Amino acid sequence: MEFRLNTFNIHELMLVVCDKLKELGVTNKASLLIYVTKEQLKKIDEDLFYRNRKSDDEEFIPSEGEIYVNFDNLTVIIREEDYKEEGS
Repeated sequence: MEFRLNTFNIHELMLVVCDKLKELGVTNKASLLIYVTKEQLKKIDEDLFYRNRKSDDEEFIPSEGEIYVNFDNLTVIIREEDYKEEGS
């Protein structure tokens, strides 16, 4: 089964996951790693930037290989499929 993620359904999905983790007693930071293509990462990165910027003066600077999205008890890492961490 395949489905497409965008910033709206990523956010909705992560809220459900956060609530479920709280129900299970996970109150510290858990992490979830999602792999996407380079093109998908760029689209998600830009979309998150423009939705969350505080001023029109802010300039978009692309992320390098991964994006961190923080929730109360969960950090979502959206990573490019071929991303190599420093030191790897």
